[in-house]
Amino acid sequence: MRIQIFRAASLQAALEEIRQEMGPDASVLRTRQRRDGWMGWLGRTYVEVTAGISEGSHAHCDASSHEHSQQQSIGSGSSGGYADGFSGNDFGRDVLGPLDVRQTNPRLDRLSDRYRGPETLPMWDASGESVKPRLIEPALPPQLAELEKSLRAAGVHETIVSRWIRSTCSFAANLGDDFPEPWLEHLQRSVAREIRWSGPIRTQPGSRHVVALVGPTGVGKTTTVAKLAAGFRLDSKRRVGLLTIDTFRIAAVEQLRSYADIMDLPMQVVEQPDQMQPALKRLGDVDLVLIDTAGRSPRSDSRIEQLVELLRLAEVDETHLVLSATSSAAVIGSVLQGFSPAHPTSAILTKLDETPCTAAVLSAVTASATRPGMPLSYITNGQQVPDDIAIADATALVSRLLPAPVSLPDVGAA
Repeated sequence: MRIQIFRAASLQAALEEIRQEMGPDASVLRTRQRRDGWMGWLGRTYVEVTAGISEGSHAHCDASSHEHSQQQSIGSGSSGGYADGFSGNDFGRDVLGPLDVRQTNPRLDRLSDRYRGPETLPMWDASGESVKPRLIEPALPPQLAELEKSLRAAGVHETIVSRWIRSTCSFAANLGDDFPEPWLEHLQRSVAREIRWSGPIRTQPGSRHVVALVGPTGVGKTTTVAKLAAGFRLDSKRRVGLLTIDTFRIAAVEQLRSYADIMDLPMQVVEQPDQMQPALKRLGDVDLVLIDTAGRSPRSDSRIEQLVELLRLAEVDETHLVLSATSSAAVIGSVLQGFSPAHPTSAILTKLDETPCTAAVLSAVTASATRPGMPLSYITNGQQVPDDIAIADATALVSRLLPAPVSLPDVGAA
């Protein structure tokens, strides 16, 4: 078989060149989307098509054989002309002829086929006659396969694992064969592209902005309120007022009052819904009101309803759902669902210093088939006030996507 590589601006142009050069009996062996330039960057995108033809085939054929080859070879440009639904948009996928795919080393451009399940692709022998289809089961490179296992071990749902790995394969494939394969970095970039960011709380002097923090018990809402208050009071020079409706825990009220006294901030306690508006008025002319709420179980519908009513009376501008990074993806998913009646506008991830990796929590806040993604506003990584809080960003979160490998020191012989 004579094999030749064609490059063109589009697949249709490449197919036309193949027909002119090799005749209608030629078979498409592989199509790939490539990019020129330095290591695949800053270059133009083009299509590379590998075609083959039997040495005994004629350059031209009669109308009947032409029609036969249109059905089983490169086609006439319509979708029906491509073998078994193979279309011009399927760049990076091999359509192999007489080559034995089970003896072919899978390339980057076919890795994503693994996540569409095994496929049967049409095969032709040297004479152009179709033969029994072969099963395509591309394998992942060892390092990427280990990352896939680590994601599952971290508690990431199978569908999200598949999506992240598929996106990683696509990202690497676009860089070309000669690009190094730092698979963890490719995976981190793929995950970062799925995370939504709301940015920090924004205030204007002279215009009151009301922000509430909600979430389950034990996630650090009160400490986070104090950190935010200190940042806006000391760094941004805003007038800040504190309000708590967490009257179920006496310690929580006293803790927030201590922070208010240290920072010289007005503070109000609300025990009943009819006290909300008077309490807001007593805070005076402040730029930012931070509301600390009692921890509630996401499965307690009545308690969530009470919270929603209090937030409505407070006329909040933003509601931040506080999530612990130490929670599993399943727990965070239930929290997102349980607190959805409160319509949180963003989420704060706490206790990053207490979790070995962020894969589970990030998989829970990304979009899925059943819910939109939750934007992130802040992250906390310690108990120090006003320190240990930062605006959420991709670098801090995906750099700890998976646990760091444990390296044991060398032990010499006794």
